[in-house]
Amino acid sequence: MSKKWIELFKGLSEDVISFDGTGYIVNAVFDTSSNYTRLEIIAFKNIKNFIGTDSGVTFHSDGFKAFIVYEPKSYQYKFQEPYLRDGKAQIPLRWNELEIITLQTKDRIFVTKEPYMSFGSFTVEKPSSGDFVYYFYESPEVMNNLDNFISTILHKDLRIPKTALPEILGHLHRNLDAFKRSD
Repeated sequence: MSKKWIELFKGLSEDVISFDGTGYIVNAVFDTSSNYTRLEIIAFKNIKNFIGTDSGVTFHSDGFKAFIVYEPKSYQYKFQEPYLRDGKAQIPLRWNELEIITLQTKDRIFVTKEPYMSFGSFTVEKPSSGDFVYYFYESPEVMNNLDNFISTILHKDLRIPKTALPEILGHLHRNLDAFKRSD
């Protein structure tokens, strides 16, 4: 059975990741004082080079980024545009660039309307305690693998109802379809 995914920095250190085609990285960042969660899904093609540092790794390639953010109703900075938020809560987007899904519990999910382009290079920071970064191997099942992985985080870890998952994943698929059409 082939590998579905691997922790990015482990895969880099063991030299078991090939960057000669299409790839996907999922970076999950969890707020330590609330359930606020930011998922960054990066799709890329043909990495020219990558440079590791003490704090992360920079990939020399265009990166298409999609974000899924879970914001609990008790989040204290919910009035701030996401690009103005501090540290782990920040994404480089405004409200009008996001699909906003309000759950019955009044928690909100934000999903990128269109992929955010990182031209020339993109950097993935090493995860801090509790966060993680995974590389997904290219395969015919890669979209199913991404869906299952993200659904598990959303449903099991964040308690998002299964009924909301198709809408969230549908928005994500539109982002990834734009990446596939970008050849």
